[in-house]
Amino acid sequence: MNKGLNADSQIHISVALLIKAGFLICVVVGSWYQAQMRFANHKIRIDDLENKIVVLTASVEGMEQEHIKSLQSAKVQLEEENKSLMQKLGLKKWWKHTQSMEQLV
Repeated sequence: MNKGLNADSQIHISVALLIKAGFLICVVVGSWYQAQMRFANHKIRIDDLENKIVVLTASVEGMEQEHIKSLQSAKVQLEEENKSLMQKLGLKKWWKHTQSMEQLV
């Protein structure tokens, strides 16, 4: 009778150990899956942010180009206005000399 008790108690201990090991495996696998899902979520967010950065960079470049064009047109208008005023004052030669100096630079 003593042997039967020892055999049964060993079986119960091994079943409890298997249950604990199974629970531990479930916890590890669940944690790994949750970490993978978080990494995938972070990857999606990073990709979205990269796309937004590309769009913003293109937008800023377009705005810079527009600003440069407006500055150039304003410069041309000011040069024309200065030229016409200098012609009215009779300083045409001085204007041509200034323009040739700017082209050298």
